[in-house]
Amino acid sequence: MTTTTEIAVSTVGALALDPHQTEWTGQQQAALSQIGIADAPQGDQIVFLHYAQRTGLDPFARQIYMIGRKEWNPRTREETYKYTIQAGIDGLRVIAERTGRYEGRTPISWCGEDGVWRDVWLDRKNPPVAARCGVYKQGFREPTVSVALFDEYAARKKGGELMALWASKPAHMISKVAEALALKAAFPQDLSGIYTPEETERETVEVEPGVGQAGESIQTADAAKQVAMYTPSSEPMITREQKTEIAGRVRDLKFDKDDGLALYAAATGREVPMTTLLTAAEAEKVIDALVEEKRLREEPKVVDAEIVEADPWGVETTPDEDATARAEWEAES
Repeated sequence: MTTTTEIAVSTVGALALDPHQTEWTGQQQAALSQIGIADAPQGDQIVFLHYAQRTGLDPFARQIYMIGRKEWNPRTREETYKYTIQAGIDGLRVIAERTGRYEGRTPISWCGEDGVWRDVWLDRKNPPVAARCGVYKQGFREPTVSVALFDEYAARKKGGELMALWASKPAHMISKVAEALALKAAFPQDLSGIYTPEETERETVEVEPGVGQAGESIQTADAAKQVAMYTPSSEPMITREQKTEIAGRVRDLKFDKDDGLALYAAATGREVPMTTLLTAAEAEKVIDALVEEKRLREEPKVVDAEIVEADPWGVETTPDEDATARAEWEAES
């Protein structure tokens, strides 16, 4: 019996990749156009096809995608796009497992400024300084260990504040980076050139929408038209993590659909008929608005009250009446 480490590429479905095709088909090109990278240079598109075939991940099921980041070209003095191929951490795990040599990973550990590694991060006020993860590979005596420093990867707003998920789930976010680094170190042949969103989020200031976000499914033609109608075409779309956070905050506030849409419109300055149509930047504004709404609801109510000075007679009087009464009382005393 012969064995092979070649990754099988599914050939089921109208958009399925053939492992032997050398360019995107007409149907696949139409789908790429709907999800934002049809205008990428032909060379980048062919490279993306190669990575999808090599990894066995489905670009139309959002398991692997490509985004373009604006960069300034000092030679031509023009803005150009640099395209990066990305996959979620689950996608990297799938690729590692398909090699037949992946044997799991070590538990994630975190450390603070003191350099002491901990199995769980309990400091809610401060993010960890670093996260560490090791990956076991068949034939290796020790796990391949990688360390990710928080300040090197954490995404921040222009004012320096951490982006929503990096602020609310710092240990989780940096742990995904550490695991991704360890997986790529253990399986360089299979994972080189592929990045997770967490690894590049800090660098991504303005990006073109890529082939989806990990974990989502391709939209129908009608939904695609709606996306084109309601969504700015040159901005990255809402991430899965942002969707999860928004859904949780909306649920906690007991918003109905109309309440949610009204908040979206107020936060973004435009009509947004569904969460999926938010850009990543707009999603941050919505999250901030939801946080503020919760703060306002929990803030103690201060009721204005008029302070009335008590008088000797036990009744409320006007200032003039009070002065007269006091004078008479003092005279009789």
